Amino acid sequence: MSSLSGEVPRHTRSLAREILSDTPLLVVQGARQVGKSTLLRQVLSPDDSVFVTLDDPTTRRFAEEDPVQFLRQAPGKTLAIDEAQRVPDLALALKLVIDEQRIPGAYAITGSADLLRLKGTGDSLAGRASSLTVRPLSQGEISQRSDPEDFISWVANGCAGNLDSSASPSDIRERVTAGGYPEPLKRSTFRARSRWFRDYVDQLLRHDVPQLAGESSQMLHSFEPLIRLLASQGESELVVARLAERLGIVGSTLRMYLDTLDTMFLTETLPSWGRGYSGRVVRRPKLSLVDTGLGSSLTGFTPEASHQADGFEFFGAQLEAFVSSELKKQQTWSETIYRLYHYRQRNDEVDIVVELQDGSVILIEVKSTSQVRRDSWTSLRRISEKLGTRVRASVVLYTGKKGYCIDESRSLYVLPVGLLWEHASIPTPFPSQ
Repeated sequence: MSSLSGEVPRHTRSLAREILSDTPLLVVQGARQVGKSTLLRQVLSPDDSVFVTLDDPTTRRFAEEDPVQFLRQAPGKTLAIDEAQRVPDLALALKLVIDEQRIPGAYAITGSADLLRLKGTGDSLAGRASSLTVRPLSQGEISQRSDPEDFISWVANGCAGNLDSSASPSDIRERVTAGGYPEPLKRSTFRARSRWFRDYVDQLLRHDVPQLAGESSQMLHSFEPLIRLLASQGESELVVARLAERLGIVGSTLRMYLDTLDTMFLTETLPSWGRGYSGRVVRRPKLSLVDTGLGSSLTGFTPEASHQADGFEFFGAQLEAFVSSELKKQQTWSETIYRLYHYRQRNDEVDIVVELQDGSVILIEVKSTSQVRRDSWTSLRRISEKLGTRVRASVVLYTGKKGYCIDESRSLYVLPVGLLWEHASIPTPFPSQ
């Protein structure tokens, strides 16, 4: 896997343009350094927009002292405001100026904290804004695939075309440990990427955590140990008592800290699924960091480490997080509306349950091996038989290169992980879900 060079076109460009064409305010949210401002510059013409950032002290002071006048500085153009969470009171001023004159595309703001969850902001912007969450680069974006990858739509419509992938097991390991943050992907070595991520975590601790949790918050001392602890677990079930004990804090405090990380878009949650299937279901969600590159860097996990006995299990948890992350990125632009869950009940477990809008599901099992055994799809078969026609397809993803249809009547497939972004193009429009 070679390092990135230049700016990568984002697959969310068309959605951002669509929102700007019919909504007064586009709210672009996501973790720091995932490419929020870059996306806006890709969709806004320099002649028709004005960019300002509230990270600049002078600009921030203007917004704080006279927010209404600040918002009126670019008549007839789109005013793009970067890091809008730095001035939370700006939301009330936005409400005022938008209600005076609802002009589509008048404003676009970015935030590295969830603006709709900050005090007073959500109510002020309700009905006046559409939000777009930007995540780290998808593998299709990194590979500069021309048409946005849409794995779930491809599977739901029968896995047409070639089932093989060009991505080797070593390439998958490289991609998992590199992740999708644009800047570290421009560095050619694991050491250089790790240095960038260390600086990134330090910046969050110095600037973002004090703003969200308070200058005197104990989270300033617990932030780095917490994020490293989450990194060491890959994608795993959230057991609050166990995590709190390891950090030496109480469960209620840990929940506040996790809420702050979620507000900063640093974590991803995979809820438990159990509807329509009787029996005792584990209800705990799974939790992971937003990016496997960040997690690998914080733990010092290299592609080579996945070959070692003590690294194989961790790579499995990282690969599961990687697959979930790619599907969540694709969820933003997919032609199929779907939600992601995990499922566990006694002896049955499914890594990812994809629930479509009509209630049907696609079951996905993730294997970190380059070969699969016959028992790899036993659990999928058993659950599929119990759910009957609700199951649209069942898929075992593995790190090999060859794809197979195991049971055409039940739409059971063994597919390479690389097909998440290398699958064949799908004719549009899609059948309704």
